[in-house]
Amino acid sequence: MKSESRLASETKLKELLKRYSGLTSRIHQGLLVALTMRGHINLDDILEKAQHAVAEGDPNRGLAKRWGSDERDAVHRLVRKYAAKHFNVDEIDTIVQSAVTTERIRTVEDLAKESRASFEMIHQKLREHARKRQEKIRNGETPEDEPMSVRVRLINRFVSDQLEYIGVARHSLGIMDLLPVMDRTIGPRNSMGRIGGKAAGIVLAQKVVNLYYENHPRPKGFEIGLPDTWFLRTDLFLDFIDQNNLAHANDLKYGPREEVREGYPMLLQVFKNGHFSTYIMGRLRSLLKEIGKHPLIVRSSSLLEDNFGSAFSGKYQSIYVANQGSLEHRLEELVGAIAEVYASTLHPDPIEYRDDRNLIDYDEQMGIMIQKVVGFRHGRYFLPAWSGVAFSRNEWRWTPRIKREDGLARIVLGLGTRAVDRVGNDYPRMVPLGMPDLRPEVSPQDIRRYSQHYADVIDLESNQFVSVPIQEILAIEHFPDMQRIVSILEDGMVQRPHTRIIDQDPAKMLITFDGLLQSAFPSVLRDILHALEKAYGWPMDVEFAFDGHKFHVLQCRPQGQRHASARVRIPEAIHESKPVFTACKYVSAGKIENIEYIVYIDPLDYEKIQNYEDLLRIGEIVSRLNHKLADKRFILIGPGRWGSDDITLGVRVRYGDINRTLALLEMARSRGDHTPEVSFGTHFFQDLMEANIQYLPLFPDERAVFFREAFFRESKSRLAELLPDAARFENVVRVLHVPAIAGGELLHLYMDGEEDRALAFLGPKTKD
Repeated sequence: MKSESRLASETKLKELLKRYSGLTSRIHQGLLVALTMRGHINLDDILEKAQHAVAEGDPNRGLAKRWGSDERDAVHRLVRKYAAKHFNVDEIDTIVQSAVTTERIRTVEDLAKESRASFEMIHQKLREHARKRQEKIRNGETPEDEPMSVRVRLINRFVSDQLEYIGVARHSLGIMDLLPVMDRTIGPRNSMGRIGGKAAGIVLAQKVVNLYYENHPRPKGFEIGLPDTWFLRTDLFLDFIDQNNLAHANDLKYGPREEVREGYPMLLQVFKNGHFSTYIMGRLRSLLKEIGKHPLIVRSSSLLEDNFGSAFSGKYQSIYVANQGSLEHRLEELVGAIAEVYASTLHPDPIEYRDDRNLIDYDEQMGIMIQKVVGFRHGRYFLPAWSGVAFSRNEWRWTPRIKREDGLARIVLGLGTRAVDRVGNDYPRMVPLGMPDLRPEVSPQDIRRYSQHYADVIDLESNQFVSVPIQEILAIEHFPDMQRIVSILEDGMVQRPHTRIIDQDPAKMLITFDGLLQSAFPSVLRDILHALEKAYGWPMDVEFAFDGHKFHVLQCRPQGQRHASARVRIPEAIHESKPVFTACKYVSAGKIENIEYIVYIDPLDYEKIQNYEDLLRIGEIVSRLNHKLADKRFILIGPGRWGSDDITLGVRVRYGDINRTLALLEMARSRGDHTPEVSFGTHFFQDLMEANIQYLPLFPDERAVFFREAFFRESKSRLAELLPDAARFENVVRVLHVPAIAGGELLHLYMDGEEDRALAFLGPKTKD
């Protein structure tokens, strides 16, 4: 007579086989594996008994054969018999549910593998999987682990096809992490695309940070989150190109760079006046109804963006949308921004950038993130309390007390564009996260001079992105977090306010963030960066913003890195006639030997130019020299801030105008207003890092610095020989051929970052 437990197991198994009648083979397979793995039966014994039951057995047959229907039925009967004998009711239920889940996930994987499977098909199957998973959790059951192969296929199909990213993401992103992203994804109904590199970074960052705080205490009074985000897949970009007959435009990337640059404004207009399908317009209209009139940012997220070694920092467009007015007006504004981001795939800068990295033939496609701008309304403006960018490794250390691995942040009041872009005569707060109180400025006068004077905001009345004086923002009452943001300059002293209510003249307020830096913020940010670096196995950078209540991570990507090099020591035995210049401030490690050409633009000569068109022409000349000298070893020395948006403070250039130089030096004279802003952390600096271009600020009029003025101002310039039509600028843009000046010798630049010293000197050619 059978025991009660065995009868119960048989009954339970019959019930489950009836419930999952379409999965009987999968259930029997799961039970057979469990019986074998736990040592209850021997697989060969089962097969032998099954063959005997159907009167088969041929010793001359192969070691393995496909079962016939009779053999399969016999095996299944034996499996049920032994399962009821060896497993209790709960064990049978667990094994069967595992088999059912595995089959369900296998179906998702099969769909992900199927190239013709649409986004809607995969999304629906994932929803079904999530519903059944939640049912198990509600019933107190433990969901089974997801097969790694399923994760990889879904990440590849929907998120990113970059192998480095997949190798990181598969350890953190589960199937259930993708479903909320899919729920907020827009694209054509019958195709499949990816969300792109920038979106991939933020999705993974969210999961890594959440996993970190599952094992570490969350900071009190410091809530961390992500902005509300919606994703436009890359197949929508392809659909837009096809619908507007723009496929031919992709051939422009193979044309001469001058033609690409000249033709881009017309191409931009064509894109901005393109059309989206009725279905997509309906989805975007519904999205705007859901969001309301909250300001938005339309951010690029191309397939190549934010990847290891190719961050594309600032190469593609991100556009703020005020999102005010009627629904149809807001829709047109949003659609125009999306089209402009699409057009930026053919902007000359990313094309040049791709060409430099042998990525020009890659089928680049653009995804998009639509994010609510983090912030609040303050008077007529919309802005966050503060925002910025942070790096897990600090390449700018002005004192040995600062550790590279502690990281660095650039923080500004308002929108973070002033932290990542090279702007006019303005400065973010640079914060070494391990020693946040340290700053290179000491005197109150220097603290005032090197503080932020303008804020980037969205003007909700004019519907524009604008820069306004800090005093105008601070004059409006009740600015959030103000006590932690400002310090008061009074009677020659810079002091933090003592109360939350600050009754002071805004003209006396300086943006120092001293209060914020004495809070938990630096350590929290450092923890987040270290968690991301550990997950990626690579130094990371993040962009962030604070809305007065919550800290938001806006972007996450691998940090640009120069080629690793050992410490460079300055040669001591240099003849007194050989040095050309020295530097002793903000020096990073590096060595450039055998420099043949110097392109030199003195700040005093540059500031004499009053004609705006001539100032633009200087940038064009630098760009042409960049290509003319591409096969030579040359460096650029110029006034103030290369690439600044204020052309009076530095030569206006973009990445493709300076990407062939070995080093970029920024020069400040004691006379004039051209002051270098240490550019570490800007998109501009990230380009220099990735291209392995050395950066060095020069202060030739300081007492501790040597600068051989006559070498630069009295030596013959070769500009007219190289660019005859630019001869009238020869006194401003001086092209020095070093061997012709120095009797065949070349220039060598040694930079010792640990001692904060640099020396450029003449000498014979060194061995490669």
